Amino acid sequence: MCVTKKIRLTVSPETATFDLNPEGDGYADVVLTVAANEGSITVTDVYNGEDKLTKDTNYTVADNKVTLKTAYLATLTEDEEYSIIIETNQGDVVAAVTVVDTTTEEG
Repeated sequence: MCVTKKIRLTVSPETATFDLNPEGDGYADVVLTVAANEGSITVTDVYNGEDKLTKDTNYTVADNKVTLKTAYLATLTEDEEYSIIIETNQGDVVAAVTVVDTTTEEG
């Protein structure tokens, strides 16, 4: 009898927020952790929707953690939600990153 185990991937957090305000607490790298119920994971590529991101420029990978760099996130449009697709040797996972701007105008 052959038993097939289904590998389940997760990403944490599933949703994250980046703040365009350099003075805000949310103006920081976004770290996404990928986990599997079995086996090791190797991140192969990261996409923002259909746009392939550049490793070491837009993001870094260490162990099972994908870090979206602040410099890249700061180029994204305010009030948008982005689907970050992380491709691995075990399959793909998706996280949502919302971009906000808490900068207040004084006048």
